[in-house]
Amino acid sequence: MPVKIREDYIKSYKNGSEQEKEFLLFMISMPESSKKDLIENFENKKSEIQKLKTEYQKLVPKDYFVEIEIEPESKILTTTEEITIKIYKLKHKIDNNSNSVQRNDGLEVISQNWNLKPNSEELENVIRTIGWTKQTLDEIKKLLNEANCISIENGKITTIGFARSGMGKYSYKIFEKYLNSAEIKKYNDGCEYIFYKDNIVLQYGGGAIGPQCFEREQ
Repeated sequence: MPVKIREDYIKSYKNGSEQEKEFLLFMISMPESSKKDLIENFENKKSEIQKLKTEYQKLVPKDYFVEIEIEPESKILTTTEEITIKIYKLKHKIDNNSNSVQRNDGLEVISQNWNLKPNSEELENVIRTIGWTKQTLDEIKKLLNEANCISIENGKITTIGFARSGMGKYSYKIFEKYLNSAEIKKYNDGCEYIFYKDNIVLQYGGGAIGPQCFEREQ
């Protein structure tokens, strides 16, 4: 954080109410990253990222799409590690369950769960629906740590989250084949997507507040 901004934060914290202090602690504790970090991590962890993609695909049952993110503990906010997991299933034409929640991409929402505690009964019940165990989660955590990443979602395009930055998130989208010219045009808008090379697209997803696009080149 720049010195001037840090000084302003300290001054505001000293003069603020308890509620204002809590908000400032929350803001200053939010993670920071950049496109430069995203690219450097890919080049440094290329083989580990590919291994993460390959091994994760083996763990997800057929016709299922699972997104999982591990949020580490925060000593500043005194919060423990939390796990967000969202489970979807490919909807077949013969399935006529009118009570199921559908997405526009034809996937059925099985469950969406935010901020679950490790070793909790709630988390255990969620992962049991796809045949996962605590050992499965440990394996996924190990793969994510080796790749220096925080999340992964399987699919025709695998999305691997590198890091949170404020309320936004930097990710890699990994295609099965090299992108063709039409795909490069679609995934190179300079805002949410930047075509990197071969079968790799960089992604920045903005949060409720803060930047909504990749930072501009200096």
